[in-house]
Amino acid sequence: MPSPRRLTDFEQILIGLTVGSPRSGYDLKRFFSSTPAVVYEPSSGALYPALRRLERRSLLCSEVAVSAGKRKQRRYLATDAGLAAHGRWLRSPVDPATVGRDLGVHLMRFALAEGSLTAIEVHRFLNQLGDALEAFVSAMEEFARDTSLPGRHPALAIEHGLAVHRASLSWVRKASGILAGSSEVCADDILTTECAQAERRL
Repeated sequence: MPSPRRLTDFEQILIGLTVGSPRSGYDLKRFFSSTPAVVYEPSSGALYPALRRLERRSLLCSEVAVSAGKRKQRRYLATDAGLAAHGRWLRSPVDPATVGRDLGVHLMRFALAEGSLTAIEVHRFLNQLGDALEAFVSAMEEFARDTSLPGRHPALAIEHGLAVHRASLSWVRKASGILAGSSEVCADDILTTECAQAERRL
């Protein structure tokens, strides 16, 4: 029997948005269209089939409820299996080779992690993201320095990309510091846990 198809990032985001609070398709459409998550707004006709796929795989369950406007709505909620799949996605390591392409997905993972990951796990994720961005920025700087590009526009486009990813790297380090300062888990606890995990991998 073939293994289930890997969930897309969009499907994982849908599960994350239904953790702990049932949402209708209309609620989800409104969320995507009225928040910075608009970049993930599904194409017309894609949202409801995705919700039905997740329900068939028992990652979401649904119930019909009557809205304030007396209209029937089907509301979706993450199941235990959905929570487990979502947790694996949130904990998946940052791939340095694709961090430039997947930066928006990583930011959405961070936004959905609160309440689902421990302080240590969030710290680890931010460290991975920061290290991957630092390597990406260094590679872009080297490319810009050593590559002769025709005309001015390509160089300006590279400059824009560098500015965006430098700003993202700065934000990651700042966010890590803010969360470490307000967390009940101290830096020594984080370091001890990560050292123990490193020893187990040896």
